[in-house]
Amino acid sequence: MSTYTRIRGRAGSWLHITWTAVDWNLKRLMLVSFIEVLSVCFYSSVLMPYYRSLGYGSQVAGVLTSVIQVVSAVVGVAAGFLADSLGRKRLFTTGQLLRCVAAGLLLVTRSYAGLVFVSVVRGFAVVQSPAQSAMLASYTRKENRGTLYGLIQTISMIAQVAGPLIAGLVADRFGVMMAFGSGLVLACVAVFAAVPLKDKRSAEQESLAPSQEAPVPAEVAGPARPEKPWARVARMFRENRAVALSALLVTAIFNGLGNGAANILLPFTIMDRFSSAYTTVSSSQSVGAIGTMLVLLIGGRIADVYGRRTLVLASCSIFPFLMLGLFLVGSLWQLFAVIILITMVGNISSPAIGAVQMEAVGEKDRATFAGLYLGLNAAGMALGMVGGGIGYKVSPTYSWMAVIAVFALQLPLYALAIPRSRAD
Repeated sequence: MSTYTRIRGRAGSWLHITWTAVDWNLKRLMLVSFIEVLSVCFYSSVLMPYYRSLGYGSQVAGVLTSVIQVVSAVVGVAAGFLADSLGRKRLFTTGQLLRCVAAGLLLVTRSYAGLVFVSVVRGFAVVQSPAQSAMLASYTRKENRGTLYGLIQTISMIAQVAGPLIAGLVADRFGVMMAFGSGLVLACVAVFAAVPLKDKRSAEQESLAPSQEAPVPAEVAGPARPEKPWARVARMFRENRAVALSALLVTAIFNGLGNGAANILLPFTIMDRFSSAYTTVSSSQSVGAIGTMLVLLIGGRIADVYGRRTLVLASCSIFPFLMLGLFLVGSLWQLFAVIILITMVGNISSPAIGAVQMEAVGEKDRATFAGLYLGLNAAGMALGMVGGGIGYKVSPTYSWMAVIAVFALQLPLYALAIPRSRAD
């Protein structure tokens, strides 16, 4: 038997064992997440050229998209507390319904005020995210969490590859309203697909605090009496590594700043240098998703077998330098090649980072911490989108340089946040 055959057999066996061991609820949640991401892609990926067709430039587009993040920043923090106290499934379903409302509103509004209201509703839909993050963590175990996060994110990336491409083609062929309508239908399907999901708290007896404090038993995973939000946060910092939690929350801001600005700069760079067609602009999202999808499973497996720290620090060290390639491209295909390379190197550590965030606190505080992270990340994205819209009009070159610098600042923060393990 050849070496290749043995490796392929082991890989196939590992994938089969991993999949058969996955909790039924997690499999259902993967399906729901796939449909939801596909739904969002059907309208979000064509919004920038749609705004331009209505006569709005980069500044207005930056404001409209930043409204989503401003609302998300407030709602995300509150949603984390509510999910841990009122129940995660309720918050999860509420976010799904709001996403249906947002897609429906896009079909009937054209005015600036109407589009602002759509952005507000989309921001409120983030009420789902902390609950979803906590539910994902409760369906996994520490020893396979990175691998399963990689699998979950890969499935999401498949939707992000297909969704923008199909949405762009539909918008160019049948009109952008058809793309919005398809997004609404998929959002409704996701609501019905999620009905059987159960809100399950982890029964693992594991200490998630790097200080190796005693684990929180599952039977007392929730507080005996309601805690005030800031009292819960203060206790969460006392019971875990405060320096690590602080560093992770600051990375949320920097990550939001960089991604928020890039989400404005990239489509307008493409429209001004290459083409304003819906398919061309939305294809950039699909290309980025392809690069990410290619490495998530590998990254998740590396994180579980060899440790989180080395993988995250290597990724954060290299990909800001790769972004300099954006200044050298002379054609759309060269730009797409650079985007694939950047997203591969930048996102290979994504499963490891997701696992680190969930393992930074105990089970009873996971939705709370996820809400804080989401809120700060959304606030950073709001500032980044406004800054990106204004900066692009002043100087696209300097704006891209600022984005690269912000991403580079995450490296020392992750070095503080991620403890050394025996694998590292």
